[in-house]
Amino acid sequence: MERLQGNCMEKLVLKKRSGYSVSCIKEIPDNCKGIVIAVHGFSSSKECGTYQVLLRMLPAADLGMIGIDLPGHGKEEAYDETLRIEACKDSISVVEEYIIADYPSLPIYYFGSSYGAYVIGLYISTRGHAGRKAFFRSGAVNMPDLFIKEDPSAEEQEKLNQLATKGCFYHSLDDAHQPVKITQGFYDDLAGNNLFEVFDPGRFGDNKISMAHGLEDVVIDPQKARAFAEKYGIMIHFFEHQGHSLESVADKVVDLAIKFFLDKS
Repeated sequence: MERLQGNCMEKLVLKKRSGYSVSCIKEIPDNCKGIVIAVHGFSSSKECGTYQVLLRMLPAADLGMIGIDLPGHGKEEAYDETLRIEACKDSISVVEEYIIADYPSLPIYYFGSSYGAYVIGLYISTRGHAGRKAFFRSGAVNMPDLFIKEDPSAEEQEKLNQLATKGCFYHSLDDAHQPVKITQGFYDDLAGNNLFEVFDPGRFGDNKISMAHGLEDVVIDPQKARAFAEKYGIMIHFFEHQGHSLESVADKVVDLAIKFFLDKS
């Protein structure tokens, strides 16, 4: 485990049963009241700005954090594993196992950004887990719609052609993000995992969910987020004049999450 100079954050690598590894960053403060597993968005990584805000604000609120690189993401060990939804769930699971083993008395919380929120939603709906609260930041509740389209654009069709002829293509959210290798297996995963249909937060225990979303989000339609929240009775906070990144209100979003995690009611 590597401790980074000048702060209390450490790098952590956890081995999965598959043989692949999860690259993590970790900070657990003294007098810790709980640990947040943070899951980034599509084509992002543990170096993302949201993780930096979490690292600044969570320990100050006596909450620990372990932020992960999802399979196929980042620049370290996790990049070697092909992006598949079950592999993403495995990454969350091995972090949870680590927390239970090393910090057995501490509650576990989940914080997911965009695609990370989608994965957490699937995780708590399909696998036994220890956490009981999840916060969705700009949650990609309709993630399959971003890839599976009845009328793809010329650029999207070109990528589908690459998928058919080469077996994969590379895709990122925008030019600022690192491209991720997309395979037919990932398309199949998305086709079989419509969160609107499979979300079941009560299947493995009583889970509480909270959401935050920008009203000008052009990646994940805020009306889709509203419909999802209404369907499942989830509290959602909308931010005016904010897009998908929620960058200018990042502190407010994390503050909402902290209050949600620590609320005893």
